[in-house]
Amino acid sequence: MVSNGIGKTVTLLTGLSLFFLCGCGEEASTGVDRKAEPLREKQVRVSPLQVSVPRGNVEYVGVLLANRKVTVSSELGGVIEQLSFERGEAVREGTRLAEVGTSSLRLQVKEAEAAVAAARSTLKKMEKGSRPQEIQIATASVKEAEAALFEAENNYKRIKALYDIRAVSDSSLDTAERQLTTAKARTESAKQQLVLALEGPRIEDIKAARAALTQTEASLELAKDRLKKSIIRSPSNGIVAFRELEQGEVILPGTPITQIVELGKMKIRIAVSEKDIHILKDRKTFPFTVDAIPRETFSCRVFFLSPTADASTRAFPLELIVEHPDARMADGMTVRVQFPFAGGQKAVKVPSAWLSEEDGKIGVYILKDGKALFKDVTLGDYYDTRVEILDGLDDNELIITNPAGLKTGEEVKLRQ
Repeated sequence: MVSNGIGKTVTLLTGLSLFFLCGCGEEASTGVDRKAEPLREKQVRVSPLQVSVPRGNVEYVGVLLANRKVTVSSELGGVIEQLSFERGEAVREGTRLAEVGTSSLRLQVKEAEAAVAAARSTLKKMEKGSRPQEIQIATASVKEAEAALFEAENNYKRIKALYDIRAVSDSSLDTAERQLTTAKARTESAKQQLVLALEGPRIEDIKAARAALTQTEASLELAKDRLKKSIIRSPSNGIVAFRELEQGEVILPGTPITQIVELGKMKIRIAVSEKDIHILKDRKTFPFTVDAIPRETFSCRVFFLSPTADASTRAFPLELIVEHPDARMADGMTVRVQFPFAGGQKAVKVPSAWLSEEDGKIGVYILKDGKALFKDVTLGDYYDTRVEILDGLDDNELIITNPAGLKTGEEVKLRQ
């Protein structure tokens, strides 16, 4: 930016003070009593008040940045099984950069696919119901059980008749009773199996099978997603910034692997003082230079101006897009953007040599009614050897251009 006006004011005050001190020293060394000399009117030169348009540029120092820088990390932890890039290599979007624990994840995908196949088969079987062969087997089992029951009933009747005449023992009757009970149970079980075969699976079992299939399918998708994330690809076109890991290392989730810097588009980041924001309203494109590329000028345009100032600097962050980036430009280079002073707004400018100091105040002497009159002023920006006066002067006033040694109220005479 331009030099600080306060600093120049301090320098000016120091110079004026030294001037007055030197003058006092001269008087002491000559030994001449100036009070005894007759008072003479000092001859001065004057200049009418000038109102002009400020010219020049405000320079802001900023930093050149890649429009996009992406730090590539692994979402999953594990062993780095493959690295497919080198530092400084140009890569395209989607290029495979690394694989982290990919082989074991491929096995998990196969396992999940087998589980899905099994669950799908079970559901399909339930939805179709019993096959004709199964119904025939159940029917045959019922007939077999009924035949066994008929034989057990006849045997029990015969043993019971013999037992009544005391022709068989108690144990023989007990055995016949047990055989009859077993035959009845087997017959009932066979009938129930036939009913189930005819009705098919219950709706609750079918719903459970469907839920199991959904669960296995979700596990498969999760395994595929993890496999996809284990293969790390470039998120954009750009240059590989670094490579600090090697194949075979074990990393934690989130460990940076590299950074892709997109140099096809460049931007400039600076912070603009609030008094210069108005410049951006009248113009959107500005020239700039790069310290690393001397004697060449480039162009940039306004992309974003923050609506809020930085709390510590009171400046507004500004981003500008570089038009036609040069191949020699690199991320992090120092740039200098030239903002021209806003045109159309006239201001009072005077040479800094016309300023004076009186009673600790900075101002100028004007000629009024044959006398020098000191008027303190409010200073603005400096333009090389000239300074802007914001307040304190009126139109058509005559400014004394050689104010050295003057005091307010002193009679003066125009130099011919």
